[in-house]
Amino acid sequence: LKRGVRCRRPPWPPAAMVKKLTTASAGFLLNATLDDVTEGRASYTQTGRRKRNRDKAEQRTQEIELQAEKAPRLQAKWLEDERKKTQLPRPGREASEGGAPGEGGIGVGIEDFEGGDGTLGKKKARRMAVLAAKKSREAGKKGNAEKRAHAVAAEALKGKAKKTAMTPAAAELLQRCRRDPAGEQRLLALVAERVSGNPEKELEIFDVFFELHNHGSDATTKNLALLSAVAVFKDLVPGYRIREQTEAEKNQVRSKVVLTMEKHEMTLLQTYRRLLPAIEAAMKRDGPTFANALSALVKAGPDFNYRQRLIHTAVRHANSGDAGVRRAVSEGLQDMVEADQRLEASKELVLAVGHIAQTTAAGKGGAGGLHIELLQVFLRLQVGRAESAALQEDTGAMKDADDETRKGLAESSITQGSAHLEKAEAELLYEVFCVYLRVMRQRHFHGRELIACVLVGLARWGQQVNLELLLEILQELRHAVRDAIKQSDELVALQGLNCALVLLSGPSQALITDATWLETALTQAFALALPSLYSTHSESAEWPAARGYDPPGG
Repeated sequence: LKRGVRCRRPPWPPAAMVKKLTTASAGFLLNATLDDVTEGRASYTQTGRRKRNRDKAEQRTQEIELQAEKAPRLQAKWLEDERKKTQLPRPGREASEGGAPGEGGIGVGIEDFEGGDGTLGKKKARRMAVLAAKKSREAGKKGNAEKRAHAVAAEALKGKAKKTAMTPAAAELLQRCRRDPAGEQRLLALVAERVSGNPEKELEIFDVFFELHNHGSDATTKNLALLSAVAVFKDLVPGYRIREQTEAEKNQVRSKVVLTMEKHEMTLLQTYRRLLPAIEAAMKRDGPTFANALSALVKAGPDFNYRQRLIHTAVRHANSGDAGVRRAVSEGLQDMVEADQRLEASKELVLAVGHIAQTTAAGKGGAGGLHIELLQVFLRLQVGRAESAALQEDTGAMKDADDETRKGLAESSITQGSAHLEKAEAELLYEVFCVYLRVMRQRHFHGRELIACVLVGLARWGQQVNLELLLEILQELRHAVRDAIKQSDELVALQGLNCALVLLSGPSQALITDATWLETALTQAFALALPSLYSTHSESAEWPAARGYDPPGG
């Protein structure tokens, strides 16, 4: 600058920039002050990151509460929302969701380990990724092992089981055992004691029974191995069915207690899948030896898995040609029927007996036909529990309860409601009378003792049927009594007359039907049974009774 010349500052802002300002921008520049800018910058600096996150969280909470107030308060929807909010990281996530990939494995997303601000350091992210990959590999191995075990158990149930490796604990016991009859039998006693004392931990050595049954030193040891297995397992059978989990349920996160219980239940089910085919094969090979074992299994497992297969096996052997086998298995079926609370096992029993009666009539039942022991089991059916259950029900307490509450209480109850029992009894009696009428119409295939047992059952349950079926039963009784009189069979004749008189008493008195045949049939039946009337044996299978012809003082 030259001395004496004043420096002239250029105008600010330049004219070109002023022309570009709009009216709104110009108004903002005119109204804005330096104090406002300074105050806003100081406020942003004083508000820290944690406080901003806390304010955002409070704002989100207020919004959620407002949405919850607007939504209807339904119990089911509210519980489902609470479960979703409090659920743990879900397993089985894909790699795109933050988890490591794995076949049926568990993938833990990185976002599950983020802090409240949504940030995650590089070192922690790498650590979480390694942990997720490790969990995925472990879960993949576990899932593959469960699939292999399930396939082996399914093949065993079909009777096509392959040789599978024993558990390490069972193999160690067999290796330390002296392989002679005395040593193996001592090992059986030791294993039975350990499994019965602590089944949750010692059930893995149950393979010792199967190994010694297949490869024992002698026949006695093989038989004792299977008998010991049944004696131990019948005390471990639960009173409910074990449901296998789906893939979605396996991928859910469960507690340690639940996982332990599920493992024990699946081990029980896999053991039973091997035990049931073994006892079936043993009954075909040596029925008298294993009849009591099958009877004990029938008493213990009517509510367990594979109930239909077990009952059909027992019914088939209860109709065996061996009287000892029939008596032992029939006693087990009678105990099962008496203890049946749901009447489901009883219905399976009646269906199995009806199938045998049908095959006998078709000429496919063999020379033995249907034996009396099976129909004697029908006399133990627990029909009539619906009325007692209706009297014990407290309907006043559940009058105002909703359907969901009633359904939950019904599932958790150990007894059945009167409505369910009444329906089950109706279905059961329908199948029972189908068997009775089939036997009556095909009585030329069966013996007199079996016909007499059918008549006793008709007299006991005949009051439970409707009038149309009752007329049909009376018509069959008329033909059966006349045929028995022609064949001089006083047992069937008197039993038929007794059944007819019982059916026509009570509510059936209002029934309009022809009963004139009763007078003639009763006179003729008494004439046949006159030598045996020293005492009453109306329901005896033996007729005439022992010493029936002896004088009163003889």
